[in-house]
Amino acid sequence: MAQTNWTNLATAHAGGIAVELRRYDLPAPVEMVVRETQPVVSMMLPPYPIQRFGRYEGAGGDYRGLGNIVFTPAAADCQFRGDGGQPLTISCLFDADLFDRVTRIGDGWSRCRLAATLDVGGTAGGAIDSLLRRMAEELRTPGFATETLVEGLGLAALAELSRFLHADGPAEPRRTGQLSAVQLRRLDEYVDAFPRRAPTIGTLAGLLDMSPRRLTTLFRDTTGLTVRAWVEAKRMEQARRLLTDTDLPLKAIAYDLGFANQGVFSTAFRRVAGLAPSTYRDRYR
Repeated sequence: MAQTNWTNLATAHAGGIAVELRRYDLPAPVEMVVRETQPVVSMMLPPYPIQRFGRYEGAGGDYRGLGNIVFTPAAADCQFRGDGGQPLTISCLFDADLFDRVTRIGDGWSRCRLAATLDVGGTAGGAIDSLLRRMAEELRTPGFATETLVEGLGLAALAELSRFLHADGPAEPRRTGQLSAVQLRRLDEYVDAFPRRAPTIGTLAGLLDMSPRRLTTLFRDTTGLTVRAWVEAKRMEQARRLLTDTDLPLKAIAYDLGFANQGVFSTAFRRVAGLAPSTYRDRYR
């Protein structure tokens, strides 16, 4: 298995919390075991790898697709495999005492709880996403009181992570004739995980074990959107992030998002954003 090699591009420390902007250097494809010395919540930054899978050594079970946000407990052997390359992450490391005091998990790492750490999603994932992106911005362009900002964002991320790890109660009820929040999250995370593949309605319906016609009806009744319009909006949101957060050429962004060529991507983006991709990048990055 490959060694876990990364370079810290930027680091900040405050109050039992460390934040690192990491650039990994991995063979392609890659299979490796990661053992962190501290509890770490990490989020992928663009450009995103296409395939990433993980499982915990000794916890049993097959490899599972990884979410964009992953939590790794201290001293746990987590097995990863995927495309390799040089992915970029923002990683928030917590002092062990601080982590134990806030989460109150102790030794309560059941197989179910460990499996949940491979994909920190839902409401907690959305909140942690925003917090970690703000940390990444601060590391790239630090300003006054960076340590105070990092500590505050880190504590907020730890609180959201604690809620996620303790969310093992019954699933929330859903209204009759509508998709549940859990079902919507599954669709959302699937589209985020495979940006190069614009999924068919049949594929998305299969994720929820229902017919395409039923998904089409329930999705419209729940969100007010058609499935196709929602998928298109998700791809355009991914395009906005790649345009403002990276220096990738437009041709590469078109490929990453599954468009046939740069022209098709530019036409679709202009239709939604009202601007050509190059103009949007110049104005908003």
